[in-house]
Amino acid sequence: MVTTLIGFAGGLAVLLSFAGAATGRLSTRSATYHLMNLAGAIAMVAAGLPADAWPSVVVNVTWALISAHGLTRALAAARSAYEPRTEELYT
Repeated sequence: MVTTLIGFAGGLAVLLSFAGAATGRLSTRSATYHLMNLAGAIAMVAAGLPADAWPSVVVNVTWALISAHGLTRALAAARSAYEPRTEELYT
């Protein structure tokens, strides 16, 4: 029962991130978008493992890896936007 609720919560996170992107309320380059997808995929993996739902587990592990990569890139882009440029340090 608990794993089923975890799976539904994960599915909801993925669907909300997709809906946010589709309606223009959430950028597909944002950390929020990738974090929602990562959390959703991990939750669905957690729900799929005890149920032996291997196709779902494989798809969601892949989804989580892609989302983790996207999150890393989004965070790096956000971090570089706030770092001063070298030439700005010495002027």
